[in-house]
Amino acid sequence: RQRFIPGRLIVEDFKRRAKWYLSDYVADLTSFDSIQKMISATLFLYFSLLLPGIAFGVLNNYYTNGMIDSKNVIVSQALSGVLYSLFAGQPLVVVMTTIPLVIYTKIIYEISLNWDENGEFFYTLYSMTGLSNAGFLAVYAFTGASNIMTHCSRSTEEIMGLFISLAFIVDTVKYTLGEFQRYYCFDNSSIVEEAASVGGECDPTKPMLSLLLILITVYIGVQIFRFKYSPYLNAAKRVIVADYALVVAVVVGSAIGSHFFSSIPLEQFKVNESRWLFEFVKMKTPTAAAVMTSIGLGFLMSILFFMEGNISASIVTNPQNKLKKGTAFHLDMLVIAAINATLSLFGLPWVHGALPHSPLHVRALADIEEHVDNGHLTETIVYVRETRLTTLVSHIMIGASIFMIPYPLNLIPIPVLYGLFLFLSFTSLGEFQMWERLVLIFTEQNLYPPIQKRKKYRLRLCVDTTA
Repeated sequence: RQRFIPGRLIVEDFKRRAKWYLSDYVADLTSFDSIQKMISATLFLYFSLLLPGIAFGVLNNYYTNGMIDSKNVIVSQALSGVLYSLFAGQPLVVVMTTIPLVIYTKIIYEISLNWDENGEFFYTLYSMTGLSNAGFLAVYAFTGASNIMTHCSRSTEEIMGLFISLAFIVDTVKYTLGEFQRYYCFDNSSIVEEAASVGGECDPTKPMLSLLLILITVYIGVQIFRFKYSPYLNAAKRVIVADYALVVAVVVGSAIGSHFFSSIPLEQFKVNESRWLFEFVKMKTPTAAAVMTSIGLGFLMSILFFMEGNISASIVTNPQNKLKKGTAFHLDMLVIAAINATLSLFGLPWVHGALPHSPLHVRALADIEEHVDNGHLTETIVYVRETRLTTLVSHIMIGASIFMIPYPLNLIPIPVLYGLFLFLSFTSLGEFQMWERLVLIFTEQNLYPPIQKRKKYRLRLCVDTTA
């Protein structure tokens, strides 16, 4: 048994991945199929990170009274993505801000009002919380705490992934119900007064159009994504079409909302034009209570970062994906700590390993073989292109999108962004064995897919127990 040396595992991760660093940029560039895969994966990352970032910025803008908005989220995403793609050990993991972090930011803002009712203390408390979180993450990295994940089963990873996917669905439903509550009413005085009390107005066309755009976006995206299972064209061309499902869905949804229904005004995201892109937080002198509060908040948040980051990396490096360049859990944890410390100094949104984006990124770069067994289709990953180019280029494109604010990015209706949430959720659910078993509960037993241990166990009892 080796003697404990702080940072030893970080050094081992670095040595393991350093020999592949150049290969991460130049490998697979001689193959047309690989280049096509990288282009489609880059566009997938661009849209699947930029558009949710705008939606999260809308929520942050609402929860923090304009202290953090969509522009801040985009800057944070671009900066952290570029840094992570350059210095992380496992570049296939995708980092971004998430719904739990949006909610956590809301909590920090509400707590900051205890020291300043105008919210001016928010940046100070936010920055101190982020720095303490980064400190805890660095401790986890140097002590090799990520080794704890070796004791976590696949069910632990899938529960977290399934939770995030369901959180996207719940957030979309809440948004849709909120639109109906605000606008869906008729010319009735009592109903109009009730709508006005929640900050809305009597215009039923707005919630109906929002619901229509959400459904159109997710329907087009899912149908194109499933085109690879159709009998049309050949297998290679079907995969190419399916790879651009998200791009086509967003473009079509935006065209319908902004052009064909331009007479119906929909909500657009707002940004704080008075704030610079990069501006150091002007720290106010904190009290002892504020310092202790930030340390406590930072510790709790570090647990979220630790779990999300390691679970994302575990799913990405799952043996089923057949990756060949090794893992780097401890090195990546240190990189995430450094990135979030930097973001905290500028008052920008934090990031961590994201689900379902990370496994979807792997799938976008994978060659997949399909097998039919007793009428049931199964997929096997044959090869994954382990490259840094997709994350690097996509985040450079996201950074360039700053110059498209407000126009033309404000042509993308917010309902289309929530339709994107549903698309990401629905397309990722099939990756979880837990979801498959939940579906089997409501499936006729004669239609169950082949399972190796079917003869040894009563399959229905096995499904009910594990699901």
